[in-house]
Formats: sequence, structure tokens, C-alpha cells
Amino acid sequence: MAGLFFYRPVPSVLRLAALAVLSATVSFYSLHHSGLRIVGLSIARPVLWVNGEIRSGWAAVERYAQDMADLQRENKKLRKRILSLEKQNLSLPVLRSEDRQLLALLDSFPTPPGKVAVAQVVAQRLAPGSQAITVNLGNLQGVYVGQPVLAAGGVAGQVTETSPANARVALLSDRGSSIPVHPKGSGLPLLVVGTGNPQSLKIPFQPRNTPLRKGVVLVSSGLGGRFPPGLPVGTVTAVRRPVTSSFADIRVKPAASLETLDTVLLLWPPTRTRP
Repeated sequence: MAGLFFYRPVPSVLRLAALAVLSATVSFYSLHHSGLRIVGLSIARPVLWVNGEIRSGWAAVERYAQDMADLQRENKKLRKRILSLEKQNLSLPVLRSEDRQLLALLDSFPTPPGKVAVAQVVAQRLAPGSQAITVNLGNLQGVYVGQPVLAAGGVAGQVTETSPANARVALLSDRGSSIPVHPKGSGLPLLVVGTGNPQSLKIPFQPRNTPLRKGVVLVSSGLGGRFPPGLPVGTVTAVRRPVTSSFADIRVKPAASLETLDTVLLLWPPTRTRP
């Protein structure tokens, strides 16, 4: 490569020495000649400007990278917070429903006839013929077959199967369920049986001239010793007297909302102490 001020190639050391001498000469004269110093600064200004822009650009890039890192960390925290709030928001309606049912249970049985335990419904089967629920207490907690089960408003059914951690409860509306009752304030013995419909029970084998009327409240009679007496069972909603039959068609609405159970009470009557 041809030298900067020479027509013939010269060693790099000589070129470096020449540039050093030139730089020293310019520096020496610039101390005594302000005009030369101004010219030097004017020549160097583009270089200084480019250098300043590069430094500003790098600083802006560093700030941008730092801001992006901070934003990503903050975004990650916010995502976790949103997921947590969504889970809480989804659980609130369930908790409110369970709280309402528990309060209704306590209002329905302020002085229950025996020891009780609150159980949560974990499964429900409302097929046309089979009406049952599964609760989260089992024989490890002393649950036994035939145990009365109460819900907000009145009797819900009785335990038919148990396992260590769960129990199956046949609702009053199950076609295989029955409970001895009598009208509130009267000793007339009656039997309420399930129809397969959680909103309707019936009283069989009553003559057409039965004294029962719409609006009569039915409570458990205590016969058989399984259900304590005086527990609300239902209300007579219809009494039909078909001319083609010797018996009346009597329908009863359950005292408990059997199709919307979330919380129930397992009852240990005084005749059977809870373990």
C-alpha cells in the first residue's frame, strides 16, 4: 500500500513515527495559535459527534434492554396474579352457595335431635328411577347404613352404602325410599314414598275420603326408630280422588330441595351415639 505522504511504500514504523511527529507539531503550535486550535476542533467535531451519538445509542439500547427485562418480570408477576385471582373468582360462587346452604341448615335445625356432622356432596345421580348423592364422609367417621341425612328445610334421605371415605345416600325421591310420617299436629300414621322425581313424593294406600288436604305439613313420626320424630318431610300439594280407584292420589313436595344439594347433615340420633 502506498504511504499517506510518500510515493513509495515505507515501513509501518516510519509512517507511525511521521504521524506522531505531525501530531506533536500540531499540538505544539495549537498552544500558541488559537486559530489552529479552532481549525483542529472543527476538523474533529464530526468525529466527536459520531462518538457521542454512538455512546447515546448504546446507552439507549441498554436502557431499552433493562426496561424490557423489567417489563417481562412484571408481566410474569401479573400473569401469576391474574391466574390466582381467576381461581379465587371461580371458587367464590361455589363458596357462597355452600355458605348459604350451611346457614340454611343451621336455621332449619338450630337444636338437632342428636349429634351431627356437615358433609359435602361430591357426586349426584338424579336418574328417573334412582335418586342418590355421594358425600365426603364414610365409615372412618362413623357413618353407617340407614343413617338419617338432613338438608336445608328437612329430611333428605338415608345412607345406603359406605366406604372408608365416602357414603352413598338414597334421597327421599328415590323409588326405593320411604319414611313414616304424620301430619303436623295430628297422629294419623302415613307413609311417604319416592316417585323418581326430586320435586314430588306421594302417599300411597289412602282411601278416597282421606282427611288430607292441600297444604298439610308432614313430619317424621319416629316409627321404626330410624328417623327421629318431628323432622320436616314435606307438604301436601295435591289430593286427587279418581272415580276409577279406591285410593286417593296424594302428592307431596319435599321440604328440602333435593335436586340442588351441596351440603348436608349426617345425623346420629340419641339412640345411636356417634363414634
